[in-house]
Amino acid sequence: MAKFENYGYAESVEIREEIRANKQAVLNAKVVLINDSALHIKEYIDARYGFKRVSYAYQYQDRDGQLIFRYDNAAHRPALSYKDHKHSGDGTISEAVLPDIFDLVDEVLGYL
Repeated sequence: MAKFENYGYAESVEIREEIRANKQAVLNAKVVLINDSALHIKEYIDARYGFKRVSYAYQYQDRDGQLIFRYDNAAHRPALSYKDHKHSGDGTISEAVLPDIFDLVDEVLGYL
């Protein structure tokens, strides 16, 4: 998130953490960018036996709330043949790897 803030791309950054018992946590973040688009981040983390993102969603949308892209690992019906995937604004869903946060930020900045 520092890249958004340090280079003047962010209008606002909200981060909420919920630390749970048994080394579990939920992270929610919203970054509103200078063009009023927004990146929403949600992660459920389990660190009982090492660090694991149990579930995640990284959604980038335009100022009107229209999806530009979303990475997530949510189950689908009908089921996808892969867990990690990317939704594009045109409605397509494709297999994807869990993005590194730095790559995610760079992808978002490519739309500004």
